[in-house]
Amino acid sequence: MKIRVAVFIALSSIATTALAASNRISNGLIIHTSGEVAIERQNGRIVRPTSGTPIYPGDKLRTAQNGQVMLQCADLGIKSIAPAENQLNSCLLAKEKSQAECSRDLIKCPDRGDGKIAWNSAPIPYIISPRRTKLLNNKPILRWNPVAGATSYKLSLRENGAKLNWEMTVSGTEFVYPGEPALKPGASYKLIVEANTGASSESAVGEGDIEFRLLDEGEVERVKSEVGAIDKQVPNENAKKLAISTIYLNTNLIAEAIEILESLQKIGVETPPIYRSLGDLYMERLQLIPQAEDYYSQAINAAKPDEIEELTAARYGLGQVHSAMRNNLEAMKYLRMAKDGFQSLGDLPMVEKVEKQLRDLQRREDRK
Repeated sequence: MKIRVAVFIALSSIATTALAASNRISNGLIIHTSGEVAIERQNGRIVRPTSGTPIYPGDKLRTAQNGQVMLQCADLGIKSIAPAENQLNSCLLAKEKSQAECSRDLIKCPDRGDGKIAWNSAPIPYIISPRRTKLLNNKPILRWNPVAGATSYKLSLRENGAKLNWEMTVSGTEFVYPGEPALKPGASYKLIVEANTGASSESAVGEGDIEFRLLDEGEVERVKSEVGAIDKQVPNENAKKLAISTIYLNTNLIAEAIEILESLQKIGVETPPIYRSLGDLYMERLQLIPQAEDYYSQAINAAKPDEIEELTAARYGLGQVHSAMRNNLEAMKYLRMAKDGFQSLGDLPMVEKVEKQLRDLQRREDRK
């Protein structure tokens, strides 16, 4: 299989927003550990890794007599470290991808408007999935926000802006598209949800473009090849899922990557990096503030007091969440905690960025 140098999008970053200002670019992540293992960061800090912990150039990976670790590099290659070994991180350097660099693969670039719903407005069945994503599966899971008092929802699809000949009325907030009419590669689709209360997903303020589309045939074959390689190299099922989610993220299969990560959480793989990564995806890629808030909070609750990296990233994420919701005082509270964390980690670019955000928030609060 041809090696493809990929850009880690969510799982391998301390936080998507943080990386834009930080000098630290992750070039891999831990997908499985057993026994006693540790990462020595370049500054000497010792990290006890869990599933999803990012690794950086210059890191030393250490295993005790009973320890083993498996990692996935940014080029999607898998590496294993046997018991009683000390190895320097040998993954290739990853290329930083700026949020301002909008590729054709992105359904919605984060910098095109703020794209965030006015969350304090009347409840609406805004679309949770699929939105701003490519899809491998032509029978996607359709998900939307519940509306108080609604007992049914009418679903419809638009294909390239025109109404598709399909409608369905359901009572829940999740439905698997039946596959007919067949979704076509190359077309853009948009899910429309109307509650029987009269509320509609079309009423979302600031949503912008939330279309989705299928991978083309060539992309499908490439993803299947990469997944097949993971299947052969990674025996642990949970590690395999985590590695496949990274392949999906690098192909902008955001909805299906999230499905995998949320399935890991449901079977007990509840690590701060996975919770934080879900927060990053909902915040930065899908721009869904309530879901991001929930996962950042879970990351904080799951983290141990000495897991400074993950606590800092999740607190920074919550600062962005509350800023988007115009909760200035809450945003400043979490950003101050994040600033202390970045100072402890020696990440001066992020300290400066947070200080500027705090000044801006204080000015916004003073104008009230």
